[in-house]
Amino acid sequence: MIGSMHSTEDPDAYIFKCCSPKCKGKTFGRWYDLKRHHDGAHASQRKVFWCEEPGCKRSAAIGRRPFARKDKLMDHVRKMHIK
Repeated sequence: MIGSMHSTEDPDAYIFKCCSPKCKGKTFGRWYDLKRHHDGAHASQRKVFWCEEPGCKRSAAIGRRPFARKDKLMDHVRKMHIK
């Protein structure tokens, strides 16, 4: 089990709570967001994404810090490398 679902005052809305003690009850508005959090923060084999731009601090060659999510890598590429 990765989390629990709780009702809110709105009968059509729910909150999803991470069950890991490290997260101290961190909540999400959608199940997908809780699953993405779990896969990125708690999965035993995390996939990482490196920038492929030569000389970038976030590239595997320099190896400072990879991205945990592909969408964050794409945001980085758009902001830092596409002019």
